[in-house]
Amino acid sequence: MCRFFMEVSMKIRRRTLPSGWYPQSEEEARGILQEYERICSSTKANGLAGIAPHAGWFFSGELAFRVVASLKPADTCVVIGGHLGVWDSIHLYPHDAYETPFGLLDGDSELREKLRKEFPTVNTDDTDNTVEIQLPLLKFRFPSIRVVCLRCPPNDQAVRLGKFLAEQYRKVGQSLTVLGSTDLTHYGPNYGFVPKGIGEKALDWVREENDKIFLETALRMDPIGLISHAQKNGSACSVGAAAAAASFAKELKLQGILLGYGTSWDKHPSSSFVGYGAVIYQ
Repeated sequence: MCRFFMEVSMKIRRRTLPSGWYPQSEEEARGILQEYERICSSTKANGLAGIAPHAGWFFSGELAFRVVASLKPADTCVVIGGHLGVWDSIHLYPHDAYETPFGLLDGDSELREKLRKEFPTVNTDDTDNTVEIQLPLLKFRFPSIRVVCLRCPPNDQAVRLGKFLAEQYRKVGQSLTVLGSTDLTHYGPNYGFVPKGIGEKALDWVREENDKIFLETALRMDPIGLISHAQKNGSACSVGAAAAAASFAKELKLQGILLGYGTSWDKHPSSSFVGYGAVIYQ
């Protein structure tokens, strides 16, 4: 009863993505994530940050879950999305809780306000998959965790954000993890990006060169290099999120590990496809 009255007065962000992204029902969502959990049963949960893809679960859910399952249990996870331009400010979600199929995921208002004081931000409640798609994974894996949800532009704010969050982890002693959310190369006619034509050679270029170089840069924890490569080569749609996670990891002298890679072509062959990478920093 007390929780009911609390929810009435809370600012709750309701789900906005349709069921094609992830299931509506708890039963169906739990079944899928339990299968991911079985696949990832040998995963060591010792990561402090990660980069995860954000397509629908059919295409990249397992890769995203690998990253979440590799994170250490923490009081708070900062979930960083993107889909912003270079001139944008950080978009901050001002909510007290977030709806998932497994119940409400509480927000960390204290850390959110620290971020608001440190950076120029704008409040957002946009329908955007980069953040929302990760929330059920976190709630399933860490039922009591709190979140700070934001979207970060591909500019120097991403580097500063990572450093600031590292300071919170190191100096304040806060139990904290960071999850950056980005997909990789969007290739083909549907995306207006066909520098290598159409066919197997284009797919090989995305896999063996464009996405590979981006992921190698992420593993080196080079946030500026990530932004530069994405802007020059179209290798990520939300590179600010990846750069912030890499900046956090670099500041804490972590080690980057590639957990997996795939493309939407693997699930649904098409002349237009997207790359997905899973990175953990530990």
